[in-house]
Amino acid sequence: MARLREERVDVGGRETVYLTAGEGEPLVFLHGGGIVEGFDCFLPLAERYRFVAPLMPGFGGTALEPAVRGIDELVEHEHRLFDALGIDSMVLAGHSLGGWNAASYTAAHPERVRRLVVAAPYGLDVEGHPLAAVFAMTPEELYRALTNDPTVFEGRVPTGPDEAFEAARALEGQAIGGFMPGPFDPALPDKLRRLDVPTLILWGDDDRIVPAGHAPAWESLVRGSRVEVFPGLGHLLFHEDRAPVEAILAFAAE
Repeated sequence: MARLREERVDVGGRETVYLTAGEGEPLVFLHGGGIVEGFDCFLPLAERYRFVAPLMPGFGGTALEPAVRGIDELVEHEHRLFDALGIDSMVLAGHSLGGWNAASYTAAHPERVRRLVVAAPYGLDVEGHPLAAVFAMTPEELYRALTNDPTVFEGRVPTGPDEAFEAARALEGQAIGGFMPGPFDPALPDKLRRLDVPTLILWGDDDRIVPAGHAPAWESLVRGSRVEVFPGLGHLLFHEDRAPVEAILAFAAE
């Protein structure tokens, strides 16, 4: 199996890190609000595609400055990144905050996206299905809420104090605070109504961060979309089971 390698590129004065493996048509994955769990579960995608996973500003080695002050600025940073990487057509996937990001990118640049996949995406205000109050959770509470499989974090989360680990998480939180509009994005419904690309919506039915009750709202707003819900899986559905990754492969090949 292919192995991910870390690459760096200057994007408008910002050193930007991306992980990549494989060859062929680009399949770009936009990560969510954490990267502790890693990206190895996506390696099956690199067996058929040029897999590219950019790290958002403030995450990993991607510089936080210049500041990103909203989703539209984040989208344009990514657009310049794709230009730098020679990606003018892609299958675009995103998880959680990355799903919101991917949908927003597609609304702004539909000519670049051949197919769209969003998994447990943030962004909508759905009555009766509130998002988890993640910023009020302790790290231990958050890790328990993210997944039903605690082995996801084995060897990735320190068992005691670790200043470097905690500083990286704090920088990620600062980055998110710069572009996340609040508990939902009031501009998102209009963007979703504009989408006109084949779209797959994935969810774990035991998601305790963004409840699966949001799936029908996304499906109703994105014309021609379809939903796949995976029994027993939580928010980190790709890391808990290979089936959601296989769903991306099947959808991308249609």
